[in-house]
Amino acid sequence: MTDVKADLRRRTLSRRDLVSPKEAHVAADAVRARALALFDELHAEPDRAVVSVYWPIRSEINTRPLIESLRAKGFTVALPVMSAVRRPLVFREFEPGDDLHKGPFGLSEPSPDKPERDPHIVFSPLAAFDRLGHRLGYGGVIYDATLAALGARHPVTAIGLAYAVQEVEAVPVEPHDQQLSYIVTERETIHCRVPAR
Repeated sequence: MTDVKADLRRRTLSRRDLVSPKEAHVAADAVRARALALFDELHAEPDRAVVSVYWPIRSEINTRPLIESLRAKGFTVALPVMSAVRRPLVFREFEPGDDLHKGPFGLSEPSPDKPERDPHIVFSPLAAFDRLGHRLGYGGVIYDATLAALGARHPVTAIGLAYAVQEVEAVPVEPHDQQLSYIVTERETIHCRVPAR
């Protein structure tokens, strides 16, 4: 299973890396618009929902326009903070313009003095996805552990963000894998029909 996932991850990430800067810019705006439309569909209310959005790395979809739009609508936004592989993420509040610090794993994270928050909606990066809401991450099992931990405390809606070229027919599934409720690409919003955890 590990070799199958590694090969699939390599192939889909190589496709993602071929997205041009112009295509990436257009895609970021399209994903922002689709995600905000999904929030309307979910009846998400700014005073009741904390939203986690990851800060983009490498060739991931640029989430900064989405972060700015969510804050403009009054949502509390929290960025993930990684402590260890296979361990749940911690989430700290973030405002556009805040300084970010390089965490121990090289990710851009809010400073430790920012308050921790438990998100109700989690935007997840991924390497590959299928239409059933199965995601292939980067191999650290971090988002699987995070969604399981959050879901044990309160309902959480998991939304994957990706380019359409990252779609595959079927992602291999293991017992620890957590399904996404929705996947948003530059082309469409996929309803995976998975209830909130």
